[in-house]
Amino acid sequence: MARMIPSRFDEATTSNAERLLYYRLQNHLDNDWTVIHSLPWLNENRFKIQQGECDFLLLHPKYGMLVLEVKSGTPHFDGESASWSYEDGKPITDPFFQAQKSMFYLDEYLRERSASWVRADLPRGHAVAFPDARSVTGNLRPDIGMDLLILESDLEQLQKTVINLLARFAHPCPQPDPDVIKSALEILQPTFHLVPSLAPTIDQAHRELIRLTKDQAFVLDGLAGNRRLVVHGGAGTGKTLLIVARATKLAAEGKKVLVLCYNQPLGASLQNQLAHSGNNVTASTFHDFCVSVLNKAKAPLPDTHADDYWNTLLPEAAYNATDSFPTRFDAILVDEAQDFLEDWWIMIEELLADPDESIFHIYGDARQDLYGRKTAYPFNEPEFILRRNCRNTRPIAEFARNAVGLGECDSLALLPHGPRPIIHKVADARTEREAVRKVLHELVQEQGVDAQRIVILGCHRLEKSSFADDCKLGNLTVRDAGDAVAANSIRYSTIHKFKGLEADCVLLTGMDAPSGFFGPEHMKRFRYVGGSRARVILHVFEWCG
Repeated sequence: MARMIPSRFDEATTSNAERLLYYRLQNHLDNDWTVIHSLPWLNENRFKIQQGECDFLLLHPKYGMLVLEVKSGTPHFDGESASWSYEDGKPITDPFFQAQKSMFYLDEYLRERSASWVRADLPRGHAVAFPDARSVTGNLRPDIGMDLLILESDLEQLQKTVINLLARFAHPCPQPDPDVIKSALEILQPTFHLVPSLAPTIDQAHRELIRLTKDQAFVLDGLAGNRRLVVHGGAGTGKTLLIVARATKLAAEGKKVLVLCYNQPLGASLQNQLAHSGNNVTASTFHDFCVSVLNKAKAPLPDTHADDYWNTLLPEAAYNATDSFPTRFDAILVDEAQDFLEDWWIMIEELLADPDESIFHIYGDARQDLYGRKTAYPFNEPEFILRRNCRNTRPIAEFARNAVGLGECDSLALLPHGPRPIIHKVADARTEREAVRKVLHELVQEQGVDAQRIVILGCHRLEKSSFADDCKLGNLTVRDAGDAVAANSIRYSTIHKFKGLEADCVLLTGMDAPSGFFGPEHMKRFRYVGGSRARVILHVFEWCG
């Protein structure tokens, strides 16, 4: 019994002749034959697209390929008009031309895609079956012989008829190889699926998360009367977004506002987001603002090469110069407060226009203390705790919380759904780089995600990462996030520098990689901080062995 594709006859087929021939081929050919019923094809190699359909394609590793066109009833050919028609005058396309065209196209298609098909050089032929016809009257055209016709009388010895027919085109293959037919079927009848675009998923998540952010801003507005306020919130609870909203509103009321943070990339992001507020808002990293204080006070910078320049010398010099600094602020908002050393707060408080009436709000998350500072704030109350995540989809929020042992919370149920984080096990830098390349190909090439919506995060700087020796990943190049945007490039940043920022897709690399400095506790925080930077898509690359 022949292998039939599809395995069941399509009952929507209206041709009784095709129905009859389907079951005859199935029952009269042995199991080395494969028969494809109703195989459409599309030729795009010419100026115009040509479409065709093969009623039956017969394949055998020894006897070759036969294209079989099938016609019901008893049509006839008129030599003078060179046309085919049925008894009622209804015209039909020349079935022999159809069969021959399909044969040439399908053979060429396989030759272009299968080296084994070329090497096998199997016989290939075409024929037309008229299952309702008993015989032929009149003379046949020069290009049509009786061997190319299968009539009612041939159906009882169908396998012999087909073998003899193909033998008229070429000798059977002396050393048949079943893998040749298997390869041909993989080309002609491949299994494929459509990959859903992630763009709708990302956009929908954005819409839902923006709604949550507005809800949180509304709640925080209720605390606006507090001159002092400490806002605690886990990763993704919208602290930076709320600072921007609060600074914008205060600036619109005519107040002079200072927004400070620790990381350079976050400082640049805050400046961009608050640029519309004009001169009423100053956004800066703490250290850049210290330099600004010294410059405007015309005070000298301390030795930039000194070991304690960043932590002590620069902040102390700025504090000493505040008397000569001309500007004071009606409101100071501090992001990433967990990264500020205790002594820095003294200099910051000196910049308030009125120590009793000016607004001083601090936003932080102790679990994001990657520097181990365990700093103390200048005041601890009143405090407000942000509990609702408004950055991540639920699976990513769960991943980040689990990384530091936080577990479930009721507000997770409010988050939008999204793909679960995917964990990739890698052995070394080479296998990590290859795994990242495959993920980027899937995201950018197959799922249509804009490369600028993706960031690679790691524990070390780019020159110390798995991409140091080779920044080319297929068609994409890994670049430092601080460098200018370039075509076909992917941003890379350390987890430390990307704190306070976010991206639609995050590839978190180097987890559990051998290190003389970072231990298991560091890795927990890296998973928490780095993983929570992802809004919708998260891939985690874990070193093992």
